Amino acid sequence: MHVEAWPEADPEKLVDDTVTMIVQVNGKVRDRVDVPSDIDEDTAVATALVCEKVAVALAGAEFRKVIARPPNLVNIVV
Repeated sequence: MHVEAWPEADPEKLVDDTVTMIVQVNGKVRDRVDVPSDIDEDTAVATALVCEKVAVALAGAEFRKVIARPPNLVNIVV
């Protein structure tokens, strides 16, 4: 009916629990991984290093630098 109240928004349901993190090797996108939105830098780097596509791109090479901007990006420089 016309006297019904509007539904209330639940703020907890408006927050994303996971986001898609981009994993790059030398600036080229190698993989996309769904991670928690509150991921810390060490966990983001560890998650990026265990990706199959990243392992193939690294091909056993030592990386010189890791640029991490969690939860959005991890770039591995060889």
